[in-house]
Amino acid sequence: MITVAYVCCHSNVPVPPVRRSRLSRLKADGRQKVKTWKLGRLAVLCCLIAASPYGLASDGGTTTLTITGNIVEPECEINDNQQIVVNFGEVLTTRIDGANYETPIVYTLKCTNLLRNTLKINLKGNGASFNGQLFTTDVTGLGIKVYDASKTTIAPNSGVLSFTYAENKPPALYAVPVMQTNASLPDGAFNGSATMVFSYQ
Repeated sequence: MITVAYVCCHSNVPVPPVRRSRLSRLKADGRQKVKTWKLGRLAVLCCLIAASPYGLASDGGTTTLTITGNIVEPECEINDNQQIVVNFGEVLTTRIDGANYETPIVYTLKCTNLLRNTLKINLKGNGASFNGQLFTTDVTGLGIKVYDASKTTIAPNSGVLSFTYAENKPPALYAVPVMQTNASLPDGAFNGSATMVFSYQ
């Protein structure tokens, strides 16, 4: 956030003298009119000088405009700086179809000093060899699909989810295991990983 201090500049502008012969013929109320006219012209000339870049130059004077500010780096804290864990539990290979075992990705998002609240999510990671839209795992033939609430897939590295930031209301994300057609998966645990990156739209 940048704070700007505005400095108002004032200039005194001399008023052309009025001839004495003219003043001698004026009555008391006439003198008042001349004084009013002089003050009015002074105000007009001051306004013109304040609005014109040539006013100060013609007087041969200078003025200083002081701008001060405080730059604060925006900061977002994802999941209280803890690792986000998605646990699919016990998975039967015969039931892996890209829909079963859908699991929400539970996380928190807290941001401060944002310039604007329009953000985007990008997921960094390696794509599965049999489908670049999936994140790879340590089991050949098994990948992980990540998508948002509208079922739009967020592909590794290239996928983007745009959203409007609201405190304690991060975008809903889901993960589901996907098996390569005709793959033979071994029994045992499987693991995959990705890095979640937030930035301005």
